[in-house]
Amino acid sequence: MIPFNKPYTTKEEIINIAKAIESGKLAGDGSFTIAVQQLMENRYGFNKSLLTTSCTDALEMSALLANIDSNSEVIIPSYTFVSTANAFALRGAKIVFADS
Repeated sequence: MIPFNKPYTTKEEIINIAKAIESGKLAGDGSFTIAVQQLMENRYGFNKSLLTTSCTDALEMSALLANIDSNSEVIIPSYTFVSTANAFALRGAKIVFADS
């Protein structure tokens, strides 16, 4: 059987999960979030890096930042999660599905 998704692990995951739980900060802005933001800024030269809790949140933010409204047309893959379309449909955009 060919696995659909086999994540790469380093064996540090359990230790880091325990550290996060012990810190009491599980919803963001904890030490791991801050470390990743700083890594992104330093390694790639970003002025500011902010992490989202999901791709859905990132799509919602991008729709807001792009000023998507009822005059907008957004092309998305026809085979995707409903939240892909939802981020733009909630702002009144015309959704166009394209085969990819």
